[in-house]
Amino acid sequence: MERKKILIIALDNIANTVYTIPMANVLKDYGFSVEYVVSEKGFSVINKNPKVNKVFLLSMEQWSGKWLSPDTWEAFFKVISRIKQREYDIVIDCQQNIRSLLIFALCVGRRKITYSDAKGFSSVGSNEVIRCGNHTENMVERNLNILRYLKIDYNGITFSLPETNYSFVLKNDRTFATLDKSKPVVVISAGARNENKRWSPLNWKTLIDRIKDKYNLVFTGSIMDEPFIKEIGGDGFLNLCGETRVETFIDILKRADIVITGETETAALAWAVQKPRVITLFTCSSPEKYSPIDYEDEKKYISLYGNLDCQPCESQVCIDNVAKCRKFPTVDDVIRAIHNYP
Repeated sequence: MERKKILIIALDNIANTVYTIPMANVLKDYGFSVEYVVSEKGFSVINKNPKVNKVFLLSMEQWSGKWLSPDTWEAFFKVISRIKQREYDIVIDCQQNIRSLLIFALCVGRRKITYSDAKGFSSVGSNEVIRCGNHTENMVERNLNILRYLKIDYNGITFSLPETNYSFVLKNDRTFATLDKSKPVVVISAGARNENKRWSPLNWKTLIDRIKDKYNLVFTGSIMDEPFIKEIGGDGFLNLCGETRVETFIDILKRADIVITGETETAALAWAVQKPRVITLFTCSSPEKYSPIDYEDEKKYISLYGNLDCQPCESQVCIDNVAKCRKFPTVDDVIRAIHNYP
């Protein structure tokens, strides 16, 4: 007998795609054929994921500045045509914006589920709406609420990720062989596309100076983060900025003992790896929504926050134009978090 098919719509960044994986794992183990539609950003954690049966790639880059182009719409409807042929038992809109609405409304699904507080008129494409009054709920738990709605039991939060290409593993083996094996490995992801998510350069410099003798420091990020990493002194250590594709970055995170970051995408991937401790430095983002959590070990994932009246603003531009949040947490707060485990 053919298994029931479920489609998960997750077109956003890597972090928001990662947040759907624990739900997908349970659905797969429950007997569903789990399928996804993702953008380029989330493709790397869903394609060849052992818990995913099929993935549709919908280019969001093609939409950037080209949404009026006939070629953009032709490519979009080609993907939609393939999705419509699947005739799903359940479709879940985890994206909840105008682009996901088009997929949500046009695909064939017996049950189409979204939240009552969904943005982008997601409820227009649904035939079942989950009432939700908590706008600050952790993103993974928000997705797991859908399982409760479907009356599906689950036990804890588990992630699955694609296997890393063996050639990347060998390359990382050689790179990490240069480190002092007697010292723990701290992976630092200090950059961010949104400047408001960057902890202050002075704080980073002070932290690096205080921990450099006791830990192997490894700096990661995109090529765009290079100037900031150089500014805080990261180029004096193992600097992998610009060399870390998502596939190789996952393997790097598996080698870390501690990950320190202000970037929610890095925190989400480190959480999904489930090996390193993760210290997340929240400035403008919401720790309630984006903090990694562990039901059994509350010290494994530490989220530090300034508790300022303006937090979280979730904005790329500081309204007060002073970005006070970037000064917090203090360096002492981070040092205590590093040493307060096990």
